Amino acid sequence: MNLMYSCRRVAELLSQRLDEPLGIFDEMRLKLHLSMCGNCSHVADQIGAVHAASVDLLSNGFEHDEPLPPVPPR
Repeated sequence: MNLMYSCRRVAELLSQRLDEPLGIFDEMRLKLHLSMCGNCSHVADQIGAVHAASVDLLSNGFEHDEPLPPVPPR
């Protein structure tokens, strides 16, 4: 049994855990992969930031006809 998930599987699990808790083995293998893969770790950070921003917008009554705030330059 391979202990490391592929990057594709990690992307699926990162999305899945936004909707439902992962099982203990999936969570452990995900954390192992993220600790060793900088690309997937970066993707996990980005997904977390987008999720947090969307939750914040929705909880503060964001209306669809309001203009979006400017995107800060990189």
